[in-house]
Amino acid sequence: MALEPCRVCGTLNSTEAEICLSCEFPTKGRRRPIIYQWAALGLFLVLTVPLFIVFIYHMKPKPSPQSPPAISAQQ
Repeated sequence: MALEPCRVCGTLNSTEAEICLSCEFPTKGRRRPIIYQWAALGLFLVLTVPLFIVFIYHMKPKPSPQSPPAISAQQ
């Protein structure tokens, strides 16, 4: 039986322990379901893509206004 430090509080725990005896954090770590990872990615895209599009829109060169053709007084 070896001892390993907890990733959260640093207390030494047995390698066979399921939770830290001090802070009760799982020693093997928590694996989040894949749906949370996809939701985070989707939220990131929903928030950043419109900002990127607006940034690109504002960076495009604007066409310079052209003066209307001059009307000659001679007829």
